[in-house]
Amino acid sequence: MTEKQRMAAELFMQGYNCAQSVCGAFADELGISQETLLAAGAAFGGGFARTRNLCGAVSAIGLVISLAEGKSMPDDKGDVYRTVRAYTDRFASRFGSLNCGELLKNVSGITRTPDPDPRCEEYYAKRPCAAFVAEAAALLEEYFGC
Repeated sequence: MTEKQRMAAELFMQGYNCAQSVCGAFADELGISQETLLAAGAAFGGGFARTRNLCGAVSAIGLVISLAEGKSMPDDKGDVYRTVRAYTDRFASRFGSLNCGELLKNVSGITRTPDPDPRCEEYYAKRPCAAFVAEAAALLEEYFGC
């Protein structure tokens, strides 16, 4: 496991959601405080506020690349879309989906309530989310050339 994968996994194991964990691992590369990145990723966990839509680790790929690219003009978004898709397509190829609900379909007790599940040993043992966080971090390491 690489440094960034370890950092993202450690953040996840500390109770941060998947998006926060991935974003927080790239504070140095972005020149943004980890605290700010953790705050920016807060809503993206559980497939966006636990709606089980787009995986938070995948959302973090988009957020981190968007911030790194720094393209704020309307005509620049296609460049960002293409770059993000190059990485998220690889995530989907590895795991079969970008959707949180699909990625967790074999995990019993998954809910869509806005209330986070208590983090405990059982929580971490039954969810594959740490692997998703690690893969997203690996893809971003590749993007940054880490």
